[in-house]
Amino acid sequence: MEKKESVKYVDDGRTIADMSADWMPWNSGYMRRGKYARPEKRKLSKAEKKEEKKTYRAAVIAMYRAVLPIVLCVSVAFIAVFFLIKLWLS
Repeated sequence: MEKKESVKYVDDGRTIADMSADWMPWNSGYMRRGKYARPEKRKLSKAEKKEEKKTYRAAVIAMYRAVLPIVLCVSVAFIAVFFLIKLWLS
């Protein structure tokens, strides 16, 4: 049986995939203007700003109302398990 010669790997420096990640926020920079630049925002009037703030607050309150039952259930379950373990170990 002949022994196979191992081929030594040589890095020739070719890149298989682009790793520049220009879409990442830390690579976009403040001064860079490219295909991922943010569009210009239009100026809002005071009434529009007030309405936008009101809508944002309503959305945040709705989010908290949606999450509150889940948080309460997890808290009650944690407290119940804590007391059961305390009874069991005492």
